[in-house]
Amino acid sequence: MTELSKDGRKNAMRAVCSVYVPVRNPLESAAWWQRHFGLEWAMPYNPEENHAIMKLADGQWLHLVETEGNIDSQFRDKSGYEMFRFTFEVREIEHIYDRLRSGGVDVQELKDRGSCGINFVFYDSDGNKFDVNEVVQAHRSPEEAAAVLNYLFAPANA
Repeated sequence: MTELSKDGRKNAMRAVCSVYVPVRNPLESAAWWQRHFGLEWAMPYNPEENHAIMKLADGQWLHLVETEGNIDSQFRDKSGYEMFRFTFEVREIEHIYDRLRSGGVDVQELKDRGSCGINFVFYDSDGNKFDVNEVVQAHRSPEEAAAVLNYLFAPANA
């Protein structure tokens, strides 16, 4: 564990524990995240707080915060590309991608980013943009990684 030195120069940031996402209806959004990703409740829903708190597999919390007005969690980079606020790390990206597509979720095409892994972008039911990533070469055997890449990127008529 890295300790903060007296002069404050060592890295004291350990992890992101919570992410806050604007939504129209926290309960409907929570159901969407449960249905498509299997997220579980981190805390019982309290309607007075106007947000639902879901738990990711490694314990981080996803706060689905009721918002009025425009929902816009994206921003444009210098080139004009509409960026997402964060990337989810996943395992078995090919199954998640297929499940989201067959479940009617707005997903963009898969991209092989080499050593950075395989990614795709999706939008939640409120139009928030998210990225998904798996570095298959780091999490699977070479044979499994090759099979996944072949499954996802081989020409359909080959």
